[in-house]
Amino acid sequence: MPNNEQIKYFVQRILGCRCPAEVFCSIECKQDVRLSKDIVLTNMITIGNRLLIYMIGAGPNGFTKSNLALLVSTGKRERDSRGLNTMRLVIVTDEAENQLPLQSAFDELKGVDEKIHLHIISKEQNIFAK
Repeated sequence: MPNNEQIKYFVQRILGCRCPAEVFCSIECKQDVRLSKDIVLTNMITIGNRLLIYMIGAGPNGFTKSNLALLVSTGKRERDSRGLNTMRLVIVTDEAENQLPLQSAFDELKGVDEKIHLHIISKEQNIFAK
């Protein structure tokens, strides 16, 4: 499990989060969080009681729109119920061709909510897999 400095680096440098430094004084990270029968987050991270991050691997068959819909709706609901500011969904994949369809489906699902973001990263960028 990465330490808090590594998580801070990942969130700021890889995901591009511009949260102020003091937000990173509190970092909670859980592994293998089950959202449904079929969906298990590799990591769920809460930073400074402001930022919620769901991380999940795309798997060998990629993502279905229903899985993406469940992730977005569950993340939004959790963000709102916990009074957090932003939710970031991080999908780890090496399938470059999956990025455009995932982003398009995500944009439809999030609607006008500008506090929900999608990040598609490679396995090499995933500090939790090292």
